[in-house]
Amino acid sequence: MYCTNCGFQLEDGDAFCSHCGHKVGRKVNNIENIFGSITDSYNEIMSRPKSKLIAGILAIVLGSAGVHDFYLGYTGKGIAHLLMYIFLLGWASQIWALVEALYIFTGKISHDADGVPLTDGF
Repeated sequence: MYCTNCGFQLEDGDAFCSHCGHKVGRKVNNIENIFGSITDSYNEIMSRPKSKLIAGILAIVLGSAGVHDFYLGYTGKGIAHLLMYIFLLGWASQIWALVEALYIFTGKISHDADGVPLTDGF
């Protein structure tokens, strides 16, 4: 018997594929595989510690659009920055982002939205 997800040869009676972890006996179409892969990749990336340096540079360069907030997982603040930028308040949004860049570099903002501490390197 072979895994319907990855094609790995299975032993009789296996409930899960030992190669990819897929549940045996369940037919999965390609779209499910694609969305499952995307979701797994997104969750893996978002659970990694974020870089203080990257967050600070994003705040300086693209901060008026809220990119640094999205990077750190603060979606609400990111949307607020983006709306300010769209409605011609880019100067106010950029000042806000520069203040947050200072907070990031000085350690006042030291965690992402999930409470994971920011790292010093890349």
